[in-house]
Amino acid sequence: MVDTLEKRSLSDLDLDAEAAFVLPPRETMLVTVVINNVLNNLSVSIPIQNNRVAVQVCAVVQALNTILVGQSLTCNIQQ
Repeated sequence: MVDTLEKRSLSDLDLDAEAAFVLPPRETMLVTVVINNVLNNLSVSIPIQNNRVAVQVCAVVQALNTILVGQSLTCNIQQ
């Protein structure tokens, strides 16, 4: 005769007894967006903790380049 293993359902008490790992808070990496005016070599550095925000800031800089006459701005994301 072959014995079969039967799985039993876990009760609420069984689930509550399970240990859960608590992860430490994750540090967000700080990036710096550097906006530079090519013509007069002035720059602004902006510390940002969210990569998506950094990309959006550079997208705005590129949009500004389309309406600026005689000006050219660059945007770099650095760690």
